[in-house]
Amino acid sequence: MAIATHNRFRRFFSAAAQSINFASQADRLANTPESVFVARGTTRQQAIQDLLNGM
Repeated sequence: MAIATHNRFRRFFSAAAQSINFASQADRLANTPESVFVARGTTRQQAIQDLLNGM
């Protein structure tokens, strides 16, 4: 029973860490100036799509 509880907590905290990482990356994209995307030859929409596809 203790192992099952441990695994449950591990999965929970792993998913929480992934959510925080995703939110941080999305926030970074939202606050990146448009000129950065132009300089990279891409668009904000494409960067967001790439982030979503990487999940």
